[in-house]
Amino acid sequence: MTDTPLFADSLFGLRFWKVVADEGGEALAGPLQKNPWPAGGQWLHAECPKGHVAPAPDCECGVHAWHPRRGSARDVLAPRGTVAGIVEAQGAIEVHEDGFRAARARSYAFFITPGSNAALIRRLADRYGASVVEIRGPRELLAYCREHHIGMEEGVVAELLGTGDLRERRRARFRKDALRVAAALLVAAVLTAAGLALTSTPPPGTKLYGRTGEIRTH
Repeated sequence: MTDTPLFADSLFGLRFWKVVADEGGEALAGPLQKNPWPAGGQWLHAECPKGHVAPAPDCECGVHAWHPRRGSARDVLAPRGTVAGIVEAQGAIEVHEDGFRAARARSYAFFITPGSNAALIRRLADRYGASVVEIRGPRELLAYCREHHIGMEEGVVAELLGTGDLRERRRARFRKDALRVAAALLVAAVLTAAGLALTSTPPPGTKLYGRTGEIRTH
């Protein structure tokens, strides 16, 4: 028995690839891997170097993808020299709050954005049997996912993981972000004050102590 969820249907998520070369020409590979993904609509079967079946708990193995969210939409479109898109995953899938790890996956669609190499992406789509979606940014990416029922909604993920009320989790996330910003502002204020103290001229009569002894300002 295993605690890893099994889905009867495909599960879709966001990710990006780097472009590499193989005997067939231009190919896709994971950001940290050298081996290209199988072309022609074939499945990439995840393997773990530790020898166990992927995905496994307490390990990072499996094919990674993100749930369509505002943050993940920005992240997959941000890296230069990469191709962003949607993957279709099947088999054993370990779901997390921000995404999932799957036993096997294949490319489903690639995004073309302003400034991207549209010709390259269309060639890759032909080779991998994937669709091409033209968007202008993260907002249109999320709109496409909603319209085509791509990905798991936050409420579904929360219910599956048993992580509690969605609104309370959002409030907790907001409080955490607010505390992070407040801490950053406090550090900046302290550094600014320290800088002013170091650069300001001490008032007359102030005793300072240097390597040669007492110094009195006039």
